[in-house]
Amino acid sequence: MPLFAQLSRAFAANLVPAVFLWGFALALLLLYRSVEEVQGALDGVAQLKLRWGLIFAVLAQAVAAALLPFFFQKFQRGNHRKTRAAHLPFLMIGLGSIGATTSLFYDFQAQIFGVGGDFSTLLKKAALDMLVYTPLFCMPLVTWIFALKDHDFSPQKAKGALGKRWVFERTLPLYLGALIVWTPTVFVMYSLPLPLQFPFQAVVQCFWGLVLVVLTAE
Repeated sequence: MPLFAQLSRAFAANLVPAVFLWGFALALLLLYRSVEEVQGALDGVAQLKLRWGLIFAVLAQAVAAALLPFFFQKFQRGNHRKTRAAHLPFLMIGLGSIGATTSLFYDFQAQIFGVGGDFSTLLKKAALDMLVYTPLFCMPLVTWIFALKDHDFSPQKAKGALGKRWVFERTLPLYLGALIVWTPTVFVMYSLPLPLQFPFQAVVQCFWGLVLVVLTAE
C-alpha cells in the first residue's frame, strides 16, 4: 500500500482516539498551569522522578503502559486480544525498559536543545522524537514485544508470524498511527519543565492505553 494511502488509513482509524488524547493532554496542561493543587501534585511526582531517576521511569512506564491497562480490560466486554496474567512480567519489563530509554532521551534533548519553551525548541524536540527516536527505536521494539507476547515468548514463532516485511506491514502502520495521535501531545509535553516531562508522558500513556482497551473491544 502506498505511503499516502497508509497515512490516510491511519488518520481515519486513529482520529477518534487522537481527539481523546489531545483533549486529555491539553486539559492536564491547563490544570497544571491554573490549579494550584494540580500543579503541586504533579510537581511532587516530578520530584520523585528526580530522586529515583531511571527506577522511577521503569516503574512508571510499566504501570502506565502494562499493568493498569491489564486490570482495566477486566471491566470491558470483548476480547481485546487480552493480556493474560502470565504476560504481565514480560510486558512490564519490556515496556518499562522503553520508559528508561525514553527518560534518557528527554534528558539528551534538553542538553542539546535546551529547556526553553519557545516554538523553535519545541519543534526541534518534537521532530527528533517523532521522526527519529519513535520510528527507529520505539515502534520496532514495541512490535517485537507484543509479537513475543502473542506467540508464547518464542522468537521463532514471533518471527514467522511477523514475516519478512514486518517493518512495512506491522511497524509502519503502528508508527503512522502514533505520528498522528502523539505529535500534538508531544508539543504539549515538551512545553513543561524537564523533570515533569516523563511523568506527564506516563500519565498520558496510561490514559492512551485505557482508551485503546475500550476502542479495541471485539
